[in-house]
Amino acid sequence: MTTRPVDYLLVGLGNPGPEYTTTRHNAGFLFIDRLAYVMAVDQQWPTPPFFQRRMALPADVRDVVYSFQKGNVTNSLRIVMAKPLTFMNESGTAVRKLMDLYQVTDPKKLIVISDDINTLPGALAIQDGGDLKSLAGQKGQESIATALGTTSFIRLRLGVGRPPSGSPMTIPQWVLGPFGRENKEMDLFSWLMGHATAALLYYVQTNDLKDCRKKFAKSRKLPAKLESPETLVYPVHIDGM
Repeated sequence: MTTRPVDYLLVGLGNPGPEYTTTRHNAGFLFIDRLAYVMAVDQQWPTPPFFQRRMALPADVRDVVYSFQKGNVTNSLRIVMAKPLTFMNESGTAVRKLMDLYQVTDPKKLIVISDDINTLPGALAIQDGGDLKSLAGQKGQESIATALGTTSFIRLRLGVGRPPSGSPMTIPQWVLGPFGRENKEMDLFSWLMGHATAALLYYVQTNDLKDCRKKFAKSRKLPAKLESPETLVYPVHIDGM
């Protein structure tokens, strides 16, 4: 582990356990695994990427130095990726410990990624600040705001929508259900993970949230033809299991 300060702490939200792996509520976990894999390929690191299970937090953590080219200059960032193991509604406990451990005092250096029922499937919402009402519908985000005493952290909310009109399914049943093939739901979320990855990497390289929001979250431009993935799960290795 490098001793340089952490530039960004990226936290994907979800529930631990194989029964939750491909559920809508685990959008944040799925995203972090995809991001770790994409970064490893880009940086020519070994794959699958390794996470360290830190039960004192508790969270699965990956700590890397990510290099990128800006003009003729090579820059680098220390990025910590984490998946809390507290279950969604208690995410704030782990995030508070992560920020203390990695000495992250500026909430703008914390980026939290989660599902969002109030955003359409395939769409990305990017938020910071606001009151607790701005976090409505996402208990993990609410838990983090309560634990930190602020909503000033960056939030990437991945749209999963709501149950179809007329469906007897409740919101908890919906978010704890798996992404399906109907209505190209898996295709949309796979595309969204790629779109959100581009947004996040753009933001950490530019530190320009306004421009990032304008480029990636102002419209829902979908490709004419969506690819159909075999799975939404990207391979990672967990040390300490």
